[in-house]
Amino acid sequence: MGTYFTSSGFSSCEVGGFVASALLHDLRVNNFTFTNFPEVDVSWDDNHFHITLKVHGVSSSTFSFDYETVKSEVKRFQDKKDVSAQVFDVIQKHAAELEGAVKRT
Repeated sequence: MGTYFTSSGFSSCEVGGFVASALLHDLRVNNFTFTNFPEVDVSWDDNHFHITLKVHGVSSSTFSFDYETVKSEVKRFQDKKDVSAQVFDVIQKHAAELEGAVKRT
């Protein structure tokens, strides 16, 4: 079940949504070397959202975005826009890391 952040006007599902949207773009452009689509695990604390990509029982390292970045990216997601280039680069880096980890298993 998702968590709704009332003061920010978005849910944890939308955080996972913008990450998945970036992964879909990466899939279209570069493809993945593993089968299936990565699970997007979202957690948070008072200052950051922490994201881990998982597939085939393997995980990427966790990466984090501050609340303001997440709020901006969720707004882009709600407006049906692509994630920003800077955020895409972080997500793509961790998707590539996940591919490498899956190859080693």
